[in-house]
Amino acid sequence: MTLHWSTHQLTEYFTAVSSSADEEVAIRVAVERALEALDAEVGAVLLAGENGVRGLTGLPVTVPAEQVRPAFRGEPTVELPLLGEANGAHATLGSDIDGELVVARIDDVFSTEERQMLQGMAQVLGLALRNLRILTTERALREERAREARQRLELLEVLRARQTLLETLLSIQRAISRREPLQSVLDAITEGVSGLLGQAPIALVLSDPAEPTSLIVASRAHWPESAGTANAALELAAEAIAVGDTVVRSGPSEDLRLATPVHVSGVVAGGLVAVGLDETDSAVENISLLSAFGQQISLALTDARTVEAVREAYRDPLTGLPNRKLFLERLDQILGDPRVEAVVILFVDLDRFKSVNDSLGHNAGDELLAAVSERILACLRTGDLAARLGGDEFAVLIEGVSVEDARVVAERIAIEVAEPFHVAGRPVYIGSSIGIAARAGGTTASELLGNADVAMYRAKRTGSGQVVVFEPEMHAEQLTRLELRADLQHALVAGQFRLDVQPLVRLATGELEGVEALLRWHHPRRGIVPPDQFIPITEETGLINEIGRWALREAVSHVASWRRLLPGLTVSVNVSARQITDDRFVTDVADALDSAGVDGSALTLELTETVLTTDPAKALTNLRLIKKRGVRLSVDDFGTGYSSLSYLRQFPVDQVKIDRSFVSGVTRSAQDNALVRAVVDLGRALHLEVVAEGIEDVEQLQALVRMGCDLGQGYHLHRPMDPQLFADVIQQGGRARSALMSTSSM
Repeated sequence: MTLHWSTHQLTEYFTAVSSSADEEVAIRVAVERALEALDAEVGAVLLAGENGVRGLTGLPVTVPAEQVRPAFRGEPTVELPLLGEANGAHATLGSDIDGELVVARIDDVFSTEERQMLQGMAQVLGLALRNLRILTTERALREERAREARQRLELLEVLRARQTLLETLLSIQRAISRREPLQSVLDAITEGVSGLLGQAPIALVLSDPAEPTSLIVASRAHWPESAGTANAALELAAEAIAVGDTVVRSGPSEDLRLATPVHVSGVVAGGLVAVGLDETDSAVENISLLSAFGQQISLALTDARTVEAVREAYRDPLTGLPNRKLFLERLDQILGDPRVEAVVILFVDLDRFKSVNDSLGHNAGDELLAAVSERILACLRTGDLAARLGGDEFAVLIEGVSVEDARVVAERIAIEVAEPFHVAGRPVYIGSSIGIAARAGGTTASELLGNADVAMYRAKRTGSGQVVVFEPEMHAEQLTRLELRADLQHALVAGQFRLDVQPLVRLATGELEGVEALLRWHHPRRGIVPPDQFIPITEETGLINEIGRWALREAVSHVASWRRLLPGLTVSVNVSARQITDDRFVTDVADALDSAGVDGSALTLELTETVLTTDPAKALTNLRLIKKRGVRLSVDDFGTGYSSLSYLRQFPVDQVKIDRSFVSGVTRSAQDNALVRAVVDLGRALHLEVVAEGIEDVEQLQALVRMGCDLGQGYHLHRPMDPQLFADVIQQGGRARSALMSTSSM
């Protein structure tokens, strides 16, 4: 007999018994269906009092009751009149119906699952008998004519509750038969119990298959979400599991609290908990109701073979780490424990993971996530908890440490994740951004994790490998960021983007060499939004490809018109790693040049070191194709990244730009002066042009000219301007050249 077949028969059993209008009919149907479902030969219902053998089936009705009742005394083997020795099983009808449903068969011993199913049948029969007896009482009271209206209404309310109970049980059994998801069945059970108990808080607690001694709240209905509330459910459930029976306790507000054990294949695996019950209500009634639903949960769990099902519901199958649900449950437990004072959360988000996933495939992405989880675990203590929240996001729960101690752990994780991974037979470079949040006041589990998430986004904006501690004012920044994210979706279509240009000057002669195109967002309410606020968002959302395509065409179109006034003028356009590795990028560059009618020498693409760490193979392929069109490549912010020299070895670079942070110290810091001089000498040796960014005063200009730096830009030379004004600058080129020459001779 398979469990699927028995569940189907049990559903029909519930329907048949509950639809019987007479107690004798209900008993007879119950016995017959039980014998059919369990392949038994003899069955009956034994009730207290005289003539207590009811619905006897499988033996002649002439057999005296005193010969039948002693046969079932709770022993696995029974002696039946006329049939002799047989295997028996029995189940009580409920706490307020003194009786049992008994069956016997000649051959096989009843299994644990069959006895559990028989208990479920007996529970429903008991409920049906109580319902029928109430109906009988109602008929008798109706004949008396002295019954008061209030009693009639109360009785009808009880009938409605009973009917609701039967309908709920039937609904749950149908869900089990249809093989609905386990979580849906469990949620339906807790919601059903809560509804029948006046919306009382209900929780289902189960053992964690990965850690059998650890309990988790698998489902809850109308349960308060404040920190630590899960602990009340865990304590009651643990007590019911320990004693293997229903426990009744009084709560701090003189409410009634109940917990009944649930089973998986006959083994206690958790508890169903109800709190906030009114002690004036019938405790017996509440216990019976909770016990009946406990039986339904046991059937559902056994039917679902829930050891693996619960693991899948609470563990990430890829890494084996707890998932978001289990992480929040454990965090809620810890926040509610008065013995734990310091609680810190790390929110870890991987940088450039999507590029690996897109370029190498999802199998490689899964391999990378598993490797990341191992490195995170290696940085933690035995008692710390790491979880995979979803996608490329991880969380770490650390108890008993300060924020500064947690920062040390976070920085160690960032260093480990930054080391190359070997995935799909090749080295892969990613990074991580980590937010830290510590418990403050009555912070809930969800709020604390959300605070760490906000801090992580601040870290991501700062740069890969950064660690940021949450501060309350970050919430307002996050709200602004979310609003900008939404506004960016239609900003390009609405024509809110503009290009400013900043002239690029050859320092030795003062001649205009070209311009750098600078993307500006003119927000209708916020005014001009700085690039460092919206560019990271465009890269996260993928909008950078569309916006970058527009900026590229716009910049090339402008330079085409300026070259009529000053042949040889170039335009430099910043491009992100995400653009360069996009399949359309080579076509986008070609289309922009062809539409404007200029050759590739008019365009310089400025790259950053993230090209190397994202998908260098794809980037190199695309850049070589672009170089065939004559387009020049420039390394932006040279000297600020660990991989800058790798650019010069791996990519067909034409130009390097010295970061403004070094240029600003060229006259004040011997170290910066030496670094700038080294870059200029390196460029000369490798036949690369060198551009100095951010020239702010005459002293910096003079120092760069003496070093032999090729090109420069900055406020001392020209400020960024509207493209329409740049034609005037071209016309005034001679005056600008004279000013620069006179400066260089000082």
